[in-house]
Amino acid sequence: MKPSYSLGAEMTLFLLRRPIELIAAMAVTVGITASAIAADVALPAKAPLAPAPAIETWTFSLTPYIWATSLSGHTTVKGVTTDVNASVFDILDHTEFPKDLLQFAAFGEARYGRFGILADLAYMKVGINGDRARTRGVDQLNGSVGLSAGITTEMVIAELAAAYEIARWGASSAPSWTALDLYAGGRAWWQRGETQVQVSGTLNILNFTRTADGTLSATGNVSWFDPLVGARLRYQFFPGLDLAVSGDIGGFDVGSKLSWQALALLNYEFCKTQSVSWNAMIGYKALSVNYSQGSGLSLYEYDITMHGPIFGITARF
Repeated sequence: MKPSYSLGAEMTLFLLRRPIELIAAMAVTVGITASAIAADVALPAKAPLAPAPAIETWTFSLTPYIWATSLSGHTTVKGVTTDVNASVFDILDHTEFPKDLLQFAAFGEARYGRFGILADLAYMKVGINGDRARTRGVDQLNGSVGLSAGITTEMVIAELAAAYEIARWGASSAPSWTALDLYAGGRAWWQRGETQVQVSGTLNILNFTRTADGTLSATGNVSWFDPLVGARLRYQFFPGLDLAVSGDIGGFDVGSKLSWQALALLNYEFCKTQSVSWNAMIGYKALSVNYSQGSGLSLYEYDITMHGPIFGITARF
């Protein structure tokens, strides 16, 4: 027998069921709306992190080199002036090694970011006989000076400069890039010059020493310092092959009247270890200076341009 419900009970159940259904529908609607709003305002996904920039550190290079030097100009020792015009082949043919031909030289560079320190140290001893050196007649010697028996020049040249990269085209990590540096510093010189001459007639030899074979010789020692300013262009063709071209001017009557240098270097990496890369270096170097000190029989003058190819091995670490 089915239970019977009164009209009042049915109405009560109906009224209770409708709010529950309405609340459930509203909850579903609010959930959908909230999801849509969240999707619209959701933060964009994080982009992949860029690699951290490389930490700058000091890098160094050292290049021992040989300078196949030719000489052109004139030098004066104790009032005797000798004109010099000798190619590297003339020097090799007419000079005794190592007595009158000896050389030790090296470049060095330390670099940190845009800043650099440049160094160049060279010791040279060059002797040239009368075939390529001619002595001028000098009135104050009270005699006629004939064919020169030769000159010998021994010198130390030390250069130090600070450089700053003012412009760069292309990233350092790119296969090819170009950079421009300006630099300033100084070049110190020490020289010992000796002139040997053959003479005829009378001669005041107060400033000369007579050798056993009758040749007269004069020796002088000088040293000076030249400030300098310059620029250098560096270009990397691709990793392992780069070119550097530089030029500077100095002296300004502080030491010499005028000095200048031009240098071009091509480096090719032929071997690389974990910490050092080895490069073959070839280039060309020209260095000119006009220096004088004293007067008359005490005059020492060196107005010479030294130029020629250079060859070396560069270690970079």
